Amino acid sequence: MTADRKDLSAALAASLKAIDDDYTEEMRELRALFEEARVEAEKDEPNGQKLKALLADANEMARTFATLDPAWQAVQRVARLFGIL
Repeated sequence: MTADRKDLSAALAASLKAIDDDYTEEMRELRALFEEARVEAEKDEPNGQKLKALLADANEMARTFATLDPAWQAVQRVARLFGIL
């Protein structure tokens, strides 16, 4: 495995740990993409196109989540205020 792929694999593993530590249910699809990308990156001969596609999908999903997360947090705060959660 090349140094670049080792770095990518390590970064993906760190992302998986962060997701597991901070978010569980909300991030399950993003986590699945990161896991699939990590497995692909660790192969002796990874499929570069598949890896790029997985990372592009994960990037888009992370951007969407980052955009929507503040709104979701606000909804949860209001729900707690009214005793719904």
